[in-house]
Amino acid sequence: MAQRKKRGGPGHGRGLPAPRSDGDRLGAEELREHLRRAVEATAGPRRPADIVVTGTLSRAEVETHPLVLTDERGQVWELVLPAGWSLDASPGARVTVRGDVVDEGSSTQAGPRLRVRSLSRAV
Repeated sequence: MAQRKKRGGPGHGRGLPAPRSDGDRLGAEELREHLRRAVEATAGPRRPADIVVTGTLSRAEVETHPLVLTDERGQVWELVLPAGWSLDASPGARVTVRGDVVDEGSSTQAGPRLRVRSLSRAV
């Protein structure tokens, strides 16, 4: 049974450069670029990066009194709770929040906004 020759090289048809046929090796920069394109071509949709912040809850002393979390370094994060969430925690409670940074600015300017995915008491 005759074997069919595979057309193209790795990534053929995905916008990746075809492997060199002249036998030369790729230079370091060419290799980095080839690998970067290969990763981009095979990566799925990007999801916001999870970050985990532990700190103390309070209300910011600005007009709308948004809920904020102050971490151990003194960074203040304005918390953006998912729709329908209510929080049963008193000011001064220590919590750990997992979420992602919201790119849109805030009218309160309390600090970077952190979209909450999970929140638990800190141990």
